[in-house]
Amino acid sequence: MSTRRQQRGVAVLTAMLVVTVATILAVNLLWDASLDQRRTEAALAADQGLLYLQGAEAWAADILRQDLVDSPDSDHLSEQWAFELPPLPVDGGTIAGRLEDLQGRFNLNNLIASDGEVDVTMRTQFERLLELLGVDPGLAGVAVDWLDANSEMHFPSGAEDPAYASEDPTYRTANSIVTSATELLAMAGFDRETYELVAPYVTALPPGTPINVNTASELVLASLSENIDPSTAASLVEERGEADFPDIDATFEGLLEPDMLQRIDGTSRHFLLTATVTLGTSQVTMRSVLQRDASGLTRPLFRSLGIE
Repeated sequence: MSTRRQQRGVAVLTAMLVVTVATILAVNLLWDASLDQRRTEAALAADQGLLYLQGAEAWAADILRQDLVDSPDSDHLSEQWAFELPPLPVDGGTIAGRLEDLQGRFNLNNLIASDGEVDVTMRTQFERLLELLGVDPGLAGVAVDWLDANSEMHFPSGAEDPAYASEDPTYRTANSIVTSATELLAMAGFDRETYELVAPYVTALPPGTPINVNTASELVLASLSENIDPSTAASLVEERGEADFPDIDATFEGLLEPDMLQRIDGTSRHFLLTATVTLGTSQVTMRSVLQRDASGLTRPLFRSLGIE
């Protein structure tokens, strides 16, 4: 009897052990299947989101092409491209986007002239812009040293390779034009706080790109000349309103030096598209720098996904 009881006990324990192992295996299989399903859904949402974002680029290109047809001689803030697109429904979620005129900002690549030397006029403007923002204007010299091809430190302030030798990891100056204004974060003296102050007013475009005074902010207008203080810049923006300056040369001729007067314009070729797609719990944001040529054809020069 005792032996039979022991055998029964062993059989029960064995059965319980088998059930426990089977349950663990079943739970693991279900968990893995659930993870696989979520990964697949996320991958599909990401692929679908990228397709929607490419569609947003095509939408922006069409608007910019039509804008060139409607008003080839001016780009200003009351045109269709300047209005933010509210969230629109798409299959499985929403998409929203907006276009900004990048030529209303200071182009960092203009700090270096076509001969490879520092462009004194542009450096002075950048110094004024930094000062207006409450930032050390000497950082303009740091940016010049980052861009220029030589290894001579800009006087009286600058930063060449030795300034970055103590960084971890160490790195060197780029000694070439920048492709994104975020490269300021790699330059000596530009911490996150400083960058966030400067970022809304700067960009990275092909060298020689003029500033569009029809879309430039008060601070960018004030940086054009010592003759334009903040109150004068505010008056200029009020005069411009949401439209454009009817005669740019007549408006700025007495305010700007002749050299700077040649560096402003009322039209733009470069725009920033910021588009966000939300599909379920997935969200993708793309920033695309678009270039519109004289024929109206628009193409992306630079794309970034996620945070800036």
